[in-house]
Amino acid sequence: MREFYDEMTFRTNVVAKKASLALQHGLERFEVTPEQWSVLNVIDQKAPISQRHVAEFAEKDAPTVNRIIDVLLRKNLIDKAVDAKDRRITLLSLSVEGKQKVQLIRNVVEETCGNFYKGLTKQELAVFVNILARIENNLE
Repeated sequence: MREFYDEMTFRTNVVAKKASLALQHGLERFEVTPEQWSVLNVIDQKAPISQRHVAEFAEKDAPTVNRIIDVLLRKNLIDKAVDAKDRRITLLSLSVEGKQKVQLIRNVVEETCGNFYKGLTKQELAVFVNILARIENNLE
């Protein structure tokens, strides 16, 4: 049984690395990393949103998200604004340039992910997602 678990763990890691590299290559022309994309994607879907909530949705620690946000601000992809209800909170949203770039990136991400799952049915993918969620739950 140990060999089976070793093979499952090895295959999972290999696939994750290959998927990450494929995504990274797809994003290179936009000068955005997969980590930056995950933050941009959260901001796009949830804006206006606080940095703390970005970290929660992106499942990254606060210092990492803070560094990514600093980079995205320098690239003029996001805007910061003080929350009118609580001046201690900074809200993030996409800039005009960020909105344009996110749409282009989303197309590349969807195409790249489509290639990952080529030849698999929606039912197979649903089972796969369910299994991954159960494994993730076991790790918590």
